[in-house]
Order: sequence, then C-alpha cells, then structure tokens
Amino acid sequence: MRQLRLPLLFLAMVSGIAWAGQVYEWTDANGKRHFSDTPPAGIDAKPTGIRTSAPKPSAQPAGGAAQSTADAPTTWAEKNADFAKRKAEQADAAAKANEEAEQARRKKEACEQATTQLKLLESGGRVQRMNSAGEREVLDDAGRAEEIARTRDIMNQVCN
Repeated sequence: MRQLRLPLLFLAMVSGIAWAGQVYEWTDANGKRHFSDTPPAGIDAKPTGIRTSAPKPSAQPAGGAAQSTADAPTTWAEKNADFAKRKAEQADAAAKANEEAEQARRKKEACEQATTQLKLLESGGRVQRMNSAGEREVLDDAGRAEEIARTRDIMNQVCN
C-alpha cells in the first residue's frame, strides 16, 4: 500500500499542474499589468507570460500626452534585448563618467604642479634645470622670466 502512495501523489501533482492551465498577462490603458487565467475581453492576449498591449485610448488622459504601451517589448526575447541595451548604455555612461573624472584629476594635478612651479620661480631663490645635454644650469633673470611666462601660459590653459 505504501508503494502505491508515491505514484498516486505524483499523478495528483501532475494533474494539478495541467489543471492550472494558461496564464494571460496584459497591460491596460493606464499602464497597469494584469495576470489572469482567462483572456481579457476585447484584447487578443497571448498565454504563458507573453504581454500584449491594451487598445490605445481614443482620448488623451487628463495628464496631457497619451500613454502608448505599443512601444513596450512584447516577448521575452525583446525584453532581454531591451535589458541588454539598457545595460550597455549604463556601462557606456559609467565609462564616460570615469574618463571625465580621470581627465579632471589629471587637469587638477597639472594645475597644482604649475602653481608650485610658479611660486618657486617667483620666490627669488636659485633655480636649476637640466639642459638638453643633461647638465644642470642655473637660470639667470632672463631665463627665469621666460619660465615664469611659460608657466603662466600653462596655468591659463589648465587651471581655468
């Protein structure tokens, strides 16, 4: 008797699942999603999770522009493609934001370096630099004025 219970239980579960039937999903004119085991009246709804649009309203709602559910994805494949598209757009936006943040960081760093260089040049102390031969040379007044002008040009470009 006990061995007979398990197949009967399985048969009851399978018949219960089959009895459940189809599930219909649709969106009404207000954009609200509905689920039912019977198809909605006046709408050609498809069963098993495929969403169809409600008929378009003939008059505009009180809020202004008419809402259109016809633009919404209707199949799971379209929903997945729409999701993948949104995900790619988000990734592109994040990459662009990261690039802009990196450029802003570099610009700030260059501005700080130019400001420090200008303070050093205007301090009046001895300033040395490496020439093209790799030798150190001390800047004279003309060289200092030239470097100050060059540094101010850099600051005008980077710090503004």
